[in-house]
Amino acid sequence: MSSLAAARPARARLGRWPYDDRVAHLVLLDHHMQPSAADVAGWIDEAAEKGAHVVRTGALFPNAVPAFLDTGFHVADTLTLLARQLDSEAPNGLGRRPIGTPIRLRRLRPNMLHDAAEIDRRSFSTPWANDGPALADILRATPYHRSRCVSIDGRMVGFSISGRADRSGYVQRLAVDPTARRRGIARHLLADALRWMGRRDITRALVNTGTDNQSALALYEGFGFEQQSGSLVILERALR
Repeated sequence: MSSLAAARPARARLGRWPYDDRVAHLVLLDHHMQPSAADVAGWIDEAAEKGAHVVRTGALFPNAVPAFLDTGFHVADTLTLLARQLDSEAPNGLGRRPIGTPIRLRRLRPNMLHDAAEIDRRSFSTPWANDGPALADILRATPYHRSRCVSIDGRMVGFSISGRADRSGYVQRLAVDPTARRRGIARHLLADALRWMGRRDITRALVNTGTDNQSALALYEGFGFEQQSGSLVILERALR
């Protein structure tokens, strides 16, 4: 553990898991933190006091995992972490193939999160879908963010949320309705996010996705992202 990490207290936020009030969602507020078993035990007690039956974490970097395993958590899901440096452009600037005819993007406003959540629910299997409040939390997760959506014939069919913290950029959520895929929507949303990062002195972009999500892996790798060593994990523990 670095002296800087040791000097900063581990901080986390407890909320409800989307679509399941029995599950507490535990999110570390800084992925550099290495919580202690005592930290985790305190969060478990807090979740129990709030009536949760299960505690489930957000995606954890490897340095945070031991304290959770030591306090009875187990792996619920494994994610692949990908990164891309933004100081060296990939062919064509933002991908291996031309983006093609532009698709109109507009800002994803707070009153549109319900529609975005429906897309998220249709795109990701239970229990990994986000509802409106969870998407609002994602928007607030970094000091700066950019959110965009795409509509066809007046109906939202895709959205993205990206964030910036220090000089790192994060593709936090990207979803396209299954009925509107293979039209280049995801590629336009991702290209827009990377352009935004490039204008804000961000040196590295990060994203994670399911280890078996081959279409998402192909999308990100087509934009110059490379898989990193060490997976991210989501952990959970039953309380009662």
